[in-house]
Amino acid sequence: MNGFFITGTDTGVGKTVVTACLATLYKSQGMKVGVMKPIETGVDPECSSAANSDAKFLMEVSGNNDAEEEVCPYRLKTPASPYQSAKIAGTLIKPATLLENFKVLQSRHDMMLVEGIGGLMVPITAHYNVADLALEIDLPLIIVSRTQVGTLNHTLLTINAARQRGLKIKGVILNGSGDLSDIEKQQGKIIEEFSDTPILGTCPYLDDVSKEGLQESLPKIRQAFQDHGL
Repeated sequence: MNGFFITGTDTGVGKTVVTACLATLYKSQGMKVGVMKPIETGVDPECSSAANSDAKFLMEVSGNNDAEEEVCPYRLKTPASPYQSAKIAGTLIKPATLLENFKVLQSRHDMMLVEGIGGLMVPITAHYNVADLALEIDLPLIIVSRTQVGTLNHTLLTINAARQRGLKIKGVILNGSGDLSDIEKQQGKIIEEFSDTPILGTCPYLDDVSKEGLQESLPKIRQAFQDHGL
């Protein structure tokens, strides 16, 4: 089974955009692409759309017909960690439910892209975090990282945490602004030097982050990732 668990060095680092780019890339290769956002916070389950829900956006990009409840079993209104948001909502997150839904989706698709929430150490329950979920899903990690100053610390910590937990790492994808400074351009090489982890590319800057915009940017996406084993 092919697929990746996409995690990040932080929240807001660009995991959804990278996941959408990969879904667009693999779909263009004729693959049946499945997506999953096991938990989403900061979204009102009663009024959401692809404009404000990562899960719905990824479903739209992938073009599959999976049920929303399968793709994102837990959608919580408070913008916080799943553990905090679930406590506020009075909801009990069951890791077994996440895994059951993943296996159902996995059985239907050639390629599965699972987007985590925040970073690896983000708590889901009192005794279960994103790293635990990634370990049970058992897909290689793609770590999405910024290019700005500070990324070396965040990225190396994430790589070390993943290795300590026995997670397989495919590599790192950098996600920065359109115009990178000389310092930012060097970050990938330094991450490789200090971690022996491959850089899988830099996510191209997209003027239009929509299903149509991603299709128009497909040549840039191919150029960014295909030369790096994706």
